[in-house]
Amino acid sequence: MCCLIGLYLALSLPGLSGGFILDDWSNLTGLEQAKTPQGFWHYVFGGVSSTLGRPLSLFSYALQAHDWPGNPYPFKLAGMAIHIVNACLVFAVCLLIGKLQDWPVRVSAQFSIVVTAFWLFLPLNISSVFYVVQRMTLLSALFSWLGVLGFLWGIHSYKRLGGVVATFAMAVAYGLGILAKENAVLTGLEVAVLYAFLLRGRYGSKRWDAWIAMVCVLPPALVLGYLSLNIANYTRAEFTPWQRMLSESLVLQDYLFKILWPTPGRLNIFNDGFPAYKSLGDSWLVLEANAFWVVLSAAALWWRKKYRFLAFGLFWFLAGHVLESSIFGLELYFEHRNYLPSAGLIIGLVGELFAWRARRANTASNASDRLTLAGLASIALFHLAVYGAEINSWRSPAIQAMSALVERPDSIRAHQEAAAFFANSGDYANSALILNAIEKKWPGFPGTYSQLLMLGCVDDHVMLPDKTGLIARFKSGVFDRGTLDAWNQILDFKKQGACRNLSWQDFQVYTDAITQNQNFAFQMEDWLAMKSLALDAEGKLIEAAHCLDAIDETAASLDFLLLKAKFYAVSGLAQQSLAILEGMRSRSSANLRQWLPIRAEVEKMTEQLRFKLSKP
Repeated sequence: MCCLIGLYLALSLPGLSGGFILDDWSNLTGLEQAKTPQGFWHYVFGGVSSTLGRPLSLFSYALQAHDWPGNPYPFKLAGMAIHIVNACLVFAVCLLIGKLQDWPVRVSAQFSIVVTAFWLFLPLNISSVFYVVQRMTLLSALFSWLGVLGFLWGIHSYKRLGGVVATFAMAVAYGLGILAKENAVLTGLEVAVLYAFLLRGRYGSKRWDAWIAMVCVLPPALVLGYLSLNIANYTRAEFTPWQRMLSESLVLQDYLFKILWPTPGRLNIFNDGFPAYKSLGDSWLVLEANAFWVVLSAAALWWRKKYRFLAFGLFWFLAGHVLESSIFGLELYFEHRNYLPSAGLIIGLVGELFAWRARRANTASNASDRLTLAGLASIALFHLAVYGAEINSWRSPAIQAMSALVERPDSIRAHQEAAAFFANSGDYANSALILNAIEKKWPGFPGTYSQLLMLGCVDDHVMLPDKTGLIARFKSGVFDRGTLDAWNQILDFKKQGACRNLSWQDFQVYTDAITQNQNFAFQMEDWLAMKSLALDAEGKLIEAAHCLDAIDETAASLDFLLLKAKFYAVSGLAQQSLAILEGMRSRSSANLRQWLPIRAEVEKMTEQLRFKLSKP
């Protein structure tokens, strides 16, 4: 195992020289505030990625706040370290699976090494490890593996207390894993699949059957049931739940091929160009993919006793995708969603090979064993070659940007990332060229015009659309995640005295237009906060304070209300500021996650305002 980790480090270390990309920026924005004790906890409990906010993952980022945003190396190194820990847990899990199959110790160790090697160097896992924001996936998987390991340990090493050990392990997997990322709730389904296909025949009992139903199946079933009943809150405009289900059959098929037969051209982090299908009749590919999964699942169930490991691998893979690759309105395609599901496929394939060898132990020839070993070695070398090629693309933002343009011509995100790379490199002409190509191929995005305006702040030669066209686009354009980032950058440039061709008045006119766009309504707090900061930069404090009145205080977040109270205070409206703070306090018990990090600041500010108002 030590040799395996050494080889992994030797091949993977070059990938640490890459930069932050895509969602790293939006998810880690605000990390600089974690450099202070109060800001540390504000950042940890201020997550907006989900209802719970993923505080455990944010805690791990906050520990590295001093390296943000200029030094991505330690962030990527931490991801690599967690992946190595997870690989060690995979090794331990496979050892126990081998023991529970009554394989000799030597065979169990060989099985564990082969599985761990393939999963550790799986090219598809690279985006989970070196894409900094996917540390959430790595940490969630770590606790899931602890849950699986505890279950296996309980069923293997204990009789009466086995259920206690397994329950404690699952409590850790659910409790801590969900605080890293919500996928950990599926750990129970994966354990249920493991028990049903590999263990129940030999170790099953009514007691373990009941434990699986209550501890492993019921919690994820309740979560999935709740989400399904509230499906209207988890639906995207681009497709209905049924249409997403149809499209995901092709996505899952593509994932499967990337795991079994990865190639550099097939692997890429930019997959937003994957088509969404509206009906079974849209393409024969939709029919083929849905039929593929139905037939494969039926065959696995039919031959589950003969090919137990293969059936296990398939259903572990599918169970791991129930949340993110089914009816719920997430983006269609992300490679990192396979981090944990891929392990089940590898365990299933390698396990079936070792089970076949065990069945032929008395009849197999040395030539047969050598042929099997040669086949495994050939596949491993192929995977290593692809892994090395992929690591090479992650070691440099330039290589990554260029390969994305070549390999993903239908990805707007790949083009946007390339434009951002050229802009950050000072090559504004090529950045503008790519942005204009985006506008021609994907018209209607406010983010494209926003990025052109941002380029105009640093290069007077950038050709900009006319004012009427800009306003029309901002009022009605399609939502684009890069729009807000671009305007925050424009605001920074304005504060530094740049953007001579963009007046403060035009700044307000354009951002006013965006706040009228219903496609950006869910970001309203962010847009109003930015507009207030812009008015503050102009010295218009009263206007900055009243700008935030556009959102009803009963519907606003506590962070937004705190900003509003600060603007009212510095504008001389102390009484109104104090009223806002008192209102925040009355709502604190209903939102402790937002309240606790800012409580000390609110109390200090309240005390100062009361003292000020007490003076004659």
